[in-house]
This record gives sequence, structure tokens and C-alpha cells, in this order.
Amino acid sequence: MSRLTATLALAVAVLLALTACGDGGPSNSDRTGAGMALPGNEALLVVGDWGSGTAAQEEVAAQMEDYAQRHAVGAIVTTGDNFYSDNVGDLMEPFAWATDADTPFLISWGNHDLDSQRRIELIDETFGDPPRWSTHEWGPLDIVILDSTQVDSEQQGRFLVQALTASDDPTIVVSHHPPYSCGSHGGTQSVLTNWVPHFDDDVFLVLSGHEHNYQRFESDDVTYVVTGGGGQSLTELADCSDDHPGRVAGEAVHHFIALELADSLNVTAIDADGEVIDESSLGLP
Repeated sequence: MSRLTATLALAVAVLLALTACGDGGPSNSDRTGAGMALPGNEALLVVGDWGSGTAAQEEVAAQMEDYAQRHAVGAIVTTGDNFYSDNVGDLMEPFAWATDADTPFLISWGNHDLDSQRRIELIDETFGDPPRWSTHEWGPLDIVILDSTQVDSEQQGRFLVQALTASDDPTIVVSHHPPYSCGSHGGTQSVLTNWVPHFDDDVFLVLSGHEHNYQRFESDDVTYVVTGGGGQSLTELADCSDDHPGRVAGEAVHHFIALELADSLNVTAIDADGEVIDESSLGLP
């Protein structure tokens, strides 16, 4: 067991014990977890704002399946807004290739996932009671998944600090609301205020959704990617303000992202037609 896993397992046990002293166990909204270990020689596919039941969702899922037929895929990571309706059978059908192969979904929670108690229950049933925040190991990297619908949560804040201080491994942070975005929603000030100052030198990639397009920014040696083009109707790009990090790349297209780990991390954005719209190679800190 790595130092990160052991430390976080202890932290999780303490948090669960403290919660159990109250109403008998952790609620869905504060459920935490130590996550899983994923092999570094298998790719991760990232998709956000995807569970829409649209033709675009089917097209993106088909391109992800095509990728998975040519590469080993260890997991599907989501940047939130997993379900826009309660028709779970329809929403998950385009991903039958993944569920049939027992490919795990590592989800971040989005605002539309909380539209009703029934929606929450369906997500729990579909994805096996996913935690609201968790950490996972992917080869030599750590992946920290956060719930940006609860940015002010003191418990989550303690979890983030613990996760980042417990390990010196290169780290990817995933959440729904983007700290930086030039689009209809814009950047999320609460994320900038509460979380970004805690990102240490190990954090080198931040993945978010919420904006239904693709954007990539560079700021203070960190790459910030908005990937919310999984199927819901698209939103147009906007000009960035002078005090906003400059956008390196951006397109209002349906897409997903493939992460491949070698000596560096290769990040490839692929649209619903199978065309590469952006790619970058990130050195590991």
C-alpha cells in the first residue's frame, strides 16, 4: 500500500467514524472514498455533460468505443452532469460497450446530477454509490476528484488538503465547475478562491466540465481543460478578459478526451467525427 493510500485510508476511517456518531452513517452529500488503483499502461477516457440522450451523446460514445477497441482503457472519468433525465436505460445504452466490459466510471458530481432526490438515487444505483470526493492512483499519478457543487464544504476542504499533502506524486484534479472558462458560464470564483490556492507543485492538470465546449488554458505551470462536450447542447466560446489566462485552444464541438501516460502525459481531444481537435504533451512534475 502506498503512503498516499495508507494516509487517506486512515483519514477516511476517521471521517466515517465521526459521521457515524451523528445520524448513523455518512450521507450521500459527504460520502468520501480512497478510490482505486488503475494501471498506468491503460488509457483514461474523459467525458463531461454527457448523459443527455441526444444523437450527439451517441456519436461521442461511439467514438469512445472505437478508441477502446484500439487501446486498453482502464476507466472512464467524468467531469459531471452525468444524467440530465431519469431515463437511465436510454442514457447508458450508448455506453453498453463499457459496462459490458466492466470498465469503471469515476464520476464527479455536477449540478444536474442533483436536480432531484430520484436523480441522486439513480446515479448511486448506476455507478455503485460513487463518493462525492475521492482519490485514485493511476500508475505513478494521483487523481483527486472533487464535488464542486459543495465548494464551501469544510470536510471536503480538509480532504483536499490531506490528499495533496499526503503524496508527492504528479496530480490531476477533476471537478465539474471550471476555475477558468471563457464562455456562457465563465470561470467559477468559488473554485478559484477555495481550491486553487491549495494546488501545490504536484498539481499539473485540472479537468472540468459545465461549459458545453472544449477549452484549454495554461496558468502557473498548470494546464486547465474544460471538457463538457459529451452530448448536451453546445455553448459558444467567448473572448477572455485581460485578467483571465489566455486560451491556448478551444472549440464548441462535442468531444471526449483521451489521457495516455508515457514519459509524459498525452492529452488528446477527439470530436464526434473522430477528428483530433487538440493535443498536448504535459511533462510530469
